[in-house]
Amino acid sequence: MSTMTVAICARRAEGIIGRCLESIQRQTCPPEEILVAVDDLSDPTADVARSYGVRVIESRARGLYEARNVVLNSCRTDYLGFVDADCIMTPKWVELAKTVLDSKPDVAGGTGRHPPTGERTFASWLHHMWFVVETRKTGETDGVIGGNSFFRVSALRAVNGWLPLSGHSAAEDVYISLALRKKGYKLWFESDMQVEHHYETHLRGLWRKAVMMGKDIVVMMRAAGWREGLWWYTLLIPVMALMLFLGFFLVFLSAFLGGVFIGFPLLLSLLFLTVKFGSFRTALPRWAARWILIWPYSWGILKGLFAPLPLKVRS
Repeated sequence: MSTMTVAICARRAEGIIGRCLESIQRQTCPPEEILVAVDDLSDPTADVARSYGVRVIESRARGLYEARNVVLNSCRTDYLGFVDADCIMTPKWVELAKTVLDSKPDVAGGTGRHPPTGERTFASWLHHMWFVVETRKTGETDGVIGGNSFFRVSALRAVNGWLPLSGHSAAEDVYISLALRKKGYKLWFESDMQVEHHYETHLRGLWRKAVMMGKDIVVMMRAAGWREGLWWYTLLIPVMALMLFLGFFLVFLSAFLGGVFIGFPLLLSLLFLTVKFGSFRTALPRWAARWILIWPYSWGILKGLFAPLPLKVRS
């Protein structure tokens, strides 16, 4: 009989983690263990978690990559799921995760939908549209969402878990997805495995997140030594943003030339997303959200190109 741990890597989440823990404890197939990892046991989150009777560990981590590895090292079950402290699981999440991994030995992990909950603002809509997970259908997929992910522990250990990227927290789900696929494992999307997520409600906060995401995905790929399709796709993003920016100035010199510089990146990206998602209706709002967030994200990408790599990775 397979066993499963559901883990939360949390920091100063004492005000929100309760509802998340309650949703895990209400599962139709309860996990064998619920594990909460905090950076430091002095964090009030630890006391709240203990009041729910779950195991609390101190990760001493500087960022999500390190925290994930501490959880992996502490895991005592066959399967390991992750959810964020501000998320709420649907009741059959654990049951579905176990079913997938029990019945599909070549699948190392998976994910599900990430619908919004809580306050709805323009910023939260942008944040939600940033994620492509809502566009998937049940079946094999190419990546997971960190706050809604489940794994075969043996597969995670076969790829040595996450990179020891101290001080970094974004794109850890991109890293583990690519690492598992490079090892020959498959990933699965299960549409009924929903985790309701509180998205960023303020534009300033979303801007900071976009910069962090752009920086960390580049740092991650530099540290991993990956210079494949995702690397070049990521570097193309600030180039496309620059083309659009220059186009608005060039239009005063030449309407045709300015139109080309403006229209090319906009139309090319819309075509790309339409093909990727298989639907113009699905692609359009995500295309619009990406062109709004492309500016802080591009700045983050440029920062990531010059950011120093953590000593553990360099060594």
